[in-house]
Amino acid sequence: MNPRVNYYELLGIPDTATQDDVKRAYRLLAKQYHPDSSGGDKTAEEKFKQVSEAYQVLSDSKKRSKYDLIRQNAARRQQVNFPGGHANSYQVNSENMQDIFSNLFNGFTEPGQDDQSFGDIGFDEFLRNSRNASAKRGTDMESTITIPFEMAVNGGETIIKTGGGKKVKIKIPSGIEDGKKIRIRGHGSPPPAGGGAAGDLYLSIKIAKHLEFERRGNDIYSNIYINIAEAVLGTELSVKTITGKRVKLQIPPGTSSAKIFRIPGLGVKNESGQGDHFVRIEIDVPPNLSIAQKRDFRNWAKKVGLVK
Repeated sequence: MNPRVNYYELLGIPDTATQDDVKRAYRLLAKQYHPDSSGGDKTAEEKFKQVSEAYQVLSDSKKRSKYDLIRQNAARRQQVNFPGGHANSYQVNSENMQDIFSNLFNGFTEPGQDDQSFGDIGFDEFLRNSRNASAKRGTDMESTITIPFEMAVNGGETIIKTGGGKKVKIKIPSGIEDGKKIRIRGHGSPPPAGGGAAGDLYLSIKIAKHLEFERRGNDIYSNIYINIAEAVLGTELSVKTITGKRVKLQIPPGTSSAKIFRIPGLGVKNESGQGDHFVRIEIDVPPNLSIAQKRDFRNWAKKVGLVK
């Protein structure tokens, strides 16, 4: 168990997920990254190990409780907290600048850096350069916040709570992409003694995975299962879309597995336009036919020329 790793994020589920949600997410990802399916891809094998580790912890109620408790205790030691446990936090102490950086939690860096270090300069030199800078504003900070898939597509609002107890409402624009940053003015670290304005906080957006939908650019993809009779004879389906609207989709007779149908205008909408929703058909074969049912099916298959 590694409490520094967000197992919920690895499985693409919220920390309020039920055991059934955990199982569904694991099965989906395990199938995707299993060594038998990845053809020896080392990256996929490593991902499979990470997903398996996450499942072992979150599927065990005792391990999950211990894991959650450790992460909650770590979060309480921080001064800025995001609801839902999906984002990182930081601590600011205006009287001791070194504490600001020694208490940084996972994910908080100076904008433009990839980790928590100060590059090739030591902390003392960094602090000295900061004091000598002409701008006496506080330091900009950076963190990551995970938002639900639906919010990333449709837009919405979320709230962060600062160390002083002030709640700040954050607007998430519709169609925001993974990795985009939102600037929150005045919510970085406080200015040095006698300085000016506080720094800014930059939130890097991380989009949680969805169990039903996949995003590719501005297009949404989903799978729908039909039985053999529906594939042969055709049917009408009610398709769930990411907008919450259900639409009817006509499946023509003779539809094969992996056939893709396009529903125009029901994908992601942002400043670059609006995408479509693509539905991939999967044929669900009945696994437990009786001897009589298999005999009847074989006779039918012979009549239509499927088998000899």
